[in-house]
Amino acid sequence: MRTVTDRRLSRRLSALTIGVLLSGVFLALSLRRIDVHGLRQVLAESQWWPWYALAPMIYMAGHFVRGQRCRTILRPHCDLDLWTATNCTIIGYAANNLLPARMGEVVRAYVLGRKAAVSVSLALAITFLERILDGLVITLILVLAGWFAPLPPWGRQLLGVAALVFASVTLAVVLITAARRFVLDLARRVTTPLPPPLAHRLLAILERAVGATDCLRDATLAGKILLLSVVVWVVEGTMFLVVLPAFHLPASPVMAGMALSVTNLGILVPSSPGYIGPFHYFCMQALLMFGVPQETALGYAIMVHLLYYVPVTLWGLAALAAYGIRLGSAVRTAPAAEIGISGEPEVAG
Repeated sequence: MRTVTDRRLSRRLSALTIGVLLSGVFLALSLRRIDVHGLRQVLAESQWWPWYALAPMIYMAGHFVRGQRCRTILRPHCDLDLWTATNCTIIGYAANNLLPARMGEVVRAYVLGRKAAVSVSLALAITFLERILDGLVITLILVLAGWFAPLPPWGRQLLGVAALVFASVTLAVVLITAARRFVLDLARRVTTPLPPPLAHRLLAILERAVGATDCLRDATLAGKILLLSVVVWVVEGTMFLVVLPAFHLPASPVMAGMALSVTNLGILVPSSPGYIGPFHYFCMQALLMFGVPQETALGYAIMVHLLYYVPVTLWGLAALAAYGIRLGSAVRTAPAAEIGISGEPEVAG
């Protein structure tokens, strides 16, 4: 009989294999019809100062806004300081850059659980809530950008899928927030046929996860969270904006908004660590809508990816080291704590 650890390892290997294959496909699509000499020339002639210095500073500043949003969501449960909340957020992004299948979200939940003394299931649910808010804002940005620059057929399909997915999950969150008791009672009835220990454990995890919506029951907190979610993506959009002049392109908010939204919706597909392949392909496609030459569009995508990838990965690894946590240990421990198979309490803090 295969152990839980074996099954988990098998799933991760399968996810990594699928991700690497898809990344290879998107890289091939990105490089199709590209003049390699022209690409090298575009990169060599790009104006690095001050844009390549300014872009990562803007991007990292945006993570403090993410940290503040995390603090606000956690407010009903604990009072986490801004520095720790920001570090936990950055650790998740850094781990996503190094691990397949968005395992960084699990690593972040493990670290957040330790530093905030909350359950891993609650920390995961908070991350899920943040991703829903991010998806809604990104979709709105795509709608606004599409208002000024008509989307091609594939862009309209991307918008339609994103709107359907994030509207559906938002409706589910609203239902859980407004009818928490009903949702939990329904879960109790559904789990009744299960063995009592398993049913109790599943219900306990669900109840802690539902706690992520506690912040939305307070109108003031909910308003702050929505505002911070908008600010997060305005700041990140500014990063996309300031890299445009480095490639002698106009500093167009519409072009930057299109690149931001299309890229971030595109990297939702499975890929290798760091979204290598999908990031470049979708960012490139966004600029091609505006008639930007292919080599310039790909050069822009390469630099935007590097300017966010390197600093956030270094910061995240430094934060892990400062907290005395090894990345591999967090990956192994977090799933067990999440489902309670280890028999240990979920709070590690």
